[in-house]
Amino acid sequence: MEIFSKINGKSLDIEQKEVYRYLGYHFGGNVPSDPELEKTVVELEKKLKEVITPRCIYEEFILKISDDTCLLYSKESKEDIPALSFPSKKLSAHLRDCNRVLLFAATIGPGADMLIRRSSVKSSLKPAVLQALGAAAIESYADEITEHIREEYGNIKMRFSPGYGDFSLEHQKDFFKVLQLEKNLGISLNKALLMTPSKSITAVIGIL
Repeated sequence: MEIFSKINGKSLDIEQKEVYRYLGYHFGGNVPSDPELEKTVVELEKKLKEVITPRCIYEEFILKISDDTCLLYSKESKEDIPALSFPSKKLSAHLRDCNRVLLFAATIGPGADMLIRRSSVKSSLKPAVLQALGAAAIESYADEITEHIREEYGNIKMRFSPGYGDFSLEHQKDFFKVLQLEKNLGISLNKALLMTPSKSITAVIGIL
């Protein structure tokens, strides 16, 4: 099991175009000119980077696919009993060429949620901008770690998260159990299967 911590969130590269996409701007070229919004984004990005604490964890499993079900086996176990079972046609198709996978989780910590709550008292624009910045930040951090994983393992598949297609959100519970996310990353899961901190993700990454 590998755990990474990026103590200084200031060095995280948040792509501006992604921030505006999360804000609802759909475009093929440059970001629409809006000086007030642009100024707010720049100011809040600086504040966000001062409070985030990006961390991630991942663990490798042996993969076998049977009847559109992904069976994950622990590398250490000598028993032919899967540690996890993910019935999903879309996930099985996505991982068809893989014989190993990583269970992956990442978060930018509770600071973003605290900043969003505080900003909502005095403004309607700032919480929306911070939500977009937080979403772009966790994706940027996950992409950064994915590149590290690519360097370590070679060819890998794109991240595939619970809740996408027929990969049930119920499997969040499996990630929490196996990766001990509350202990290792400080992430909790509520009855609605939503994570806290909210800017957190889980995913399966196939190794080719």
